[in-house]
Amino acid sequence: MNETEDYSLVLKAANSWKERCFTNSGSMLSEQLLWTHNNFTELRKTVIDKPDFGDRSFDEKLKDQLDGASPIIQCLWAEITWLYYLIVSKAMVGPTRKLDRIKTPWHWSGEAFPDDHWALGEVLEAGTVIPGTYYLAQQWFEFEFIVVLMCNWTELSANEQATLLEDPWRFARWVQSQPNGSSRLFRHVLLYLLFPESFIPCMSQNHKRLIVKELNEDSLDPSDVDEMDLIEVDKELLSITQRLQQQHGKQEIDYYDTPFREQWHPGRDTSQDEGSDEAWYKDRFGDANVWVIAPGGGALYWTEFLKAGNVRIAYDPRIGDLREFKSREEVHQKLIEYGAGKNPFNSSLALWQFCHEIKNGDFLLAKQGQKKLLGYGKVTGEYLFDSDHLDCRHTRKAEWYALAKPIQTEQNVAIKTLTLASRPMWNSWLRLAFGLMDKEGTKRIMPVIDDTGDDYGIDQALEALFLDQSKFQRILDALASRKNLILQGPPGVGKTFIAKRIAYCLMGKKDPRCVKLVQFHQSYTYEDFVQGWRPTDSGGFILRDGVFLNFCRRATAHPDKRFVLIIDEINRGNLSRIFGELLMLIESDKRGPEYGVTLTYGDPDNTFSVPDNLYILGLMNTADRSLALVDYALRRRFAFATLHPAFDKREFREYLLETEVDPLLVDRITSNFTQLNAKICEDKDLGAGFQIGHSYFVPEEEADEVWYQNVLESQIAPLLEEYWFDRPEEVERTIESLKL
Repeated sequence: MNETEDYSLVLKAANSWKERCFTNSGSMLSEQLLWTHNNFTELRKTVIDKPDFGDRSFDEKLKDQLDGASPIIQCLWAEITWLYYLIVSKAMVGPTRKLDRIKTPWHWSGEAFPDDHWALGEVLEAGTVIPGTYYLAQQWFEFEFIVVLMCNWTELSANEQATLLEDPWRFARWVQSQPNGSSRLFRHVLLYLLFPESFIPCMSQNHKRLIVKELNEDSLDPSDVDEMDLIEVDKELLSITQRLQQQHGKQEIDYYDTPFREQWHPGRDTSQDEGSDEAWYKDRFGDANVWVIAPGGGALYWTEFLKAGNVRIAYDPRIGDLREFKSREEVHQKLIEYGAGKNPFNSSLALWQFCHEIKNGDFLLAKQGQKKLLGYGKVTGEYLFDSDHLDCRHTRKAEWYALAKPIQTEQNVAIKTLTLASRPMWNSWLRLAFGLMDKEGTKRIMPVIDDTGDDYGIDQALEALFLDQSKFQRILDALASRKNLILQGPPGVGKTFIAKRIAYCLMGKKDPRCVKLVQFHQSYTYEDFVQGWRPTDSGGFILRDGVFLNFCRRATAHPDKRFVLIIDEINRGNLSRIFGELLMLIESDKRGPEYGVTLTYGDPDNTFSVPDNLYILGLMNTADRSLALVDYALRRRFAFATLHPAFDKREFREYLLETEVDPLLVDRITSNFTQLNAKICEDKDLGAGFQIGHSYFVPEEEADEVWYQNVLESQIAPLLEEYWFDRPEEVERTIESLKL
């Protein structure tokens, strides 16, 4: 076959797949119904939501993941594999290898494989595109993209699908709206296979931009092309292709063949071309990597980064020292154990990379949200675990160059908390970002030594808090006078988040060194909290002070400062057993040396007292069914304040809109959960204390339909299953109604 026949055969197969599978949920290689929403949902739960980061081969891991799946799911994976390799040149993956990868999961199903099917054989030899190594070596990420995209596509009605397919650019915009819709290489493959008259057979975003730069007749500035939306690049390519078709009198324009290749891609290493993005990267960063990082939601920790001369990431504080994990998979499983959802892929990746892959000398680009640049820096220290920090316990030293104010970019910044941006596909964006910062001007920020923290008042505390100032002031006053206060409320109302704001506001300074967070549980003891004997490596025992004793001593040593101990899940522990003889001393009128007592394991000649400048802020989940067991000792010694969901708050809605959540999705979130909470309040077995809090829907990363559905499946559904454990049909009905 010649090249034109190859193109024709591939597109014939693609058109058949479109008719049989993409729009009618059928099968390419059989008469089964394979490409259905239910099947893709099962495939997502079976494989995509349970990634295997071990060292085994892709096929070995896939076999284990598909082992428990139904035969129809194994056949579906085989057909996805067929589609994935359809366009790939036999110079990169031969037809025998393609066929083997397709047949293997099909055989796992026990179904007979259609060896003589027309879409195999010559079709598998006809691919013409030579992909980069990423497409072949990192296929897990591409398959994940395909499965998630198909889950969302098959949820659309037939009319909605038809409307999208009427216009290639409308469909391209929909694809781009999917998770990783601009960065995954299969994006280019899918658009070409469905709309070969509008898109070229090219998987490289960089190559597409290079072609437009060199072959356009509109005198486009190269920097303008770099800033173009990818769909606009495709439109420019279509215009160029149509012109070349007329000039050369041929329908197929192969940009990788003579005479076109020489016009945009000389046969040499473009990284050496003067002015190329690759050459710019090499000149600016050398062999170092560049990492894009978000200093917390809303750039919460950016000021701390600058003043402390470090870079940090914040995840569940229980995760501990990352150097103790032997693999990324261990981190992943631990996050799941701590309730981070069914597939905390980005979180486990960020933690592992921050500890093990970032190196001294690597560059950092700090961003806020999806479009704001804050500044850049350079890593100057190894990974450290800071157990004293309230939130961001994973840290490295860094030097920073900050903008006077954030710069808004046209193109979206990386949406993850931490992103490696050193691959060629990032070069043009990095060049744009650093060019904007260089033009605006940055200032080297020197770390502040022995800083006592920034001034912190109610105005700062109320930012993105969704709490009335009067109520916040009442809580603050109660803690200041009683010394001990419990914040109670249903899950997801932001108790921990608000507690930190209360602590800083009480101190008048944002000084994490004066705040300590601990979590009680049923096995937590006096020896953990106050003081106890601990075994040594030599076989003996040593008396060690606990968290509370050490924190009290720190407060005693600095009587001019206020210190706040935050106790999460305070009702989970046995207060009398944990505090022991100190339970009386935490009362506001029993503070100071005159009320000192001898500790259980302490020197009988010495007494210990709780200092007057130490405050205890307990957090309590009102949906905890063990709440009734809270003893009188707790209720007598603590003031109480109750927090409520903020779905009906104007500030909550405005926050979501400011973080670029679609207004229609904002309406659904506020309406759906206001109704659900009303239903929970009316349930005689539940009540107001079991409502769903708003913090589940305060995004730190991209918030779209997929994000919303993930929150429902991984966080809301398990909660409702616990509430209505004896009414599974009620749970199912409720979850389905929330999806609408």
